[in-house]
Amino acid sequence: MSKIIYDLIQRFEVENGVPRLISTNIQVIEGGEDLMSLATSLLDKLGFYNKFQEKRTSQYIGYKLKNPGKGAKRYQLVLAQRKEGLSISIPQEILEPYLLKLNFSINFFTKMPELKNVVAMFHEISKFYWIIPSKKNVFFDLSKEYRETFKDQIAGDFELNFDGIAYKEVKNAYSDSKIQNINDMQLVDIIQNKYISKHPLSNSLDNSDCCLNIGKGDIGKDKLFNYAYQVAINSRGVLEEFITYFAKILMEQQ
Repeated sequence: MSKIIYDLIQRFEVENGVPRLISTNIQVIEGGEDLMSLATSLLDKLGFYNKFQEKRTSQYIGYKLKNPGKGAKRYQLVLAQRKEGLSISIPQEILEPYLLKLNFSINFFTKMPELKNVVAMFHEISKFYWIIPSKKNVFFDLSKEYRETFKDQIAGDFELNFDGIAYKEVKNAYSDSKIQNINDMQLVDIIQNKYISKHPLSNSLDNSDCCLNIGKGDIGKDKLFNYAYQVAINSRGVLEEFITYFAKILMEQQ
């Protein structure tokens, strides 16, 4: 029987003599390889440590350029073990050019205190995906109805209009009897949860293994490093492809 040794680090906060667990970090140190170990091993094989210095804490492993240029002194890559998988954070400006961004444009009506009449308003809700290059044909198959929109691209900004559905929803929401009982953000949430999440393409991508869902708006942002987008990976194959793909891009910064 094989033996696996784990390194367990737990951080506690003590208040009024009562300890409270605030973080746990588990890493295989002998006899096996978890996702964190796999990621650092891949980085080593790619020569990542020639250009980046590593800092380990109880919560994450961060990487900064050894000889940073202007504006590149912060972490360029952060790895953290989470219960949902390995969390990877990369600065937004580096990650965004390689993401598929679906922008759902909606028009709705609202009543402003300073105006007597209901006025038309515009709002945009975006969803971000990283299409896994080795599975791009799966994406093209899922999005074949939008072939003219994407034109064989797996990254970039693309507009999807929701005016018809939005108009129907707001007519009901802003009838005379309801206009005082709902606000703009509630309406946006209604449209997001009731329509955009069920949009054929959005729904297909959310449930497909051809991509990683970065989230919508601020949801994909790392709360600790708010300049970065965060993604959770629980598959060895996807991790290998993601790390290999973006490590090379990060190393080309200098």
